[in-house]
Amino acid sequence: MGPGTLANDSAFDRSAVGWKVAAVINDKSGGNEERALIRVIKFASAVGLGAMAAILYSVKQVTPALRYEISFGTGVSFVLGVVISSAYWRLVFGRWNDPDGGLSRPRKRWLVALSLLLGAATVAPFVYALKDVAHDQAGEVAQGTALAVMVLGALGFLFWRVTRYLNADSQRSAEHKSVSADPK
Repeated sequence: MGPGTLANDSAFDRSAVGWKVAAVINDKSGGNEERALIRVIKFASAVGLGAMAAILYSVKQVTPALRYEISFGTGVSFVLGVVISSAYWRLVFGRWNDPDGGLSRPRKRWLVALSLLLGAATVAPFVYALKDVAHDQAGEVAQGTALAVMVLGALGFLFWRVTRYLNADSQRSAEHKSVSADPK
């Protein structure tokens, strides 16, 4: 048991030692709730990425009208998206025996490679869809894209700050409970 943790805390509540996915996976005391949540995360992400890949593959024309064709490639895109996403989450949530929660060097390389592949596979269809945009509308599309990136970046920054605040608050609460539980 690490410093600042309580005997009845689950792995998700151990803020003093940090949130570690491996601890949640290997923790047998908390029941199967955490593992079920991880399975839901893996499944929803894999199916969502597969559906996005299939939809983006099937969209053949956006302007002046939306043209959508379902073909064999749509199914292949879906399966490929599911497989790549599953491999990615297997690396993230995989079982490793490092007490510090770190990843081995080969696993880090695979994680970086799959992260770059997933990022490129997400951006590529949008860039490919711009081939049909007229040059006079390209400026408007670029402005809209820049605005969307800024808004998403701001939302990501806010989520990051809120997460840091909640983690710090959880840590203060755990430290306060441990201090009040140990009368001197």
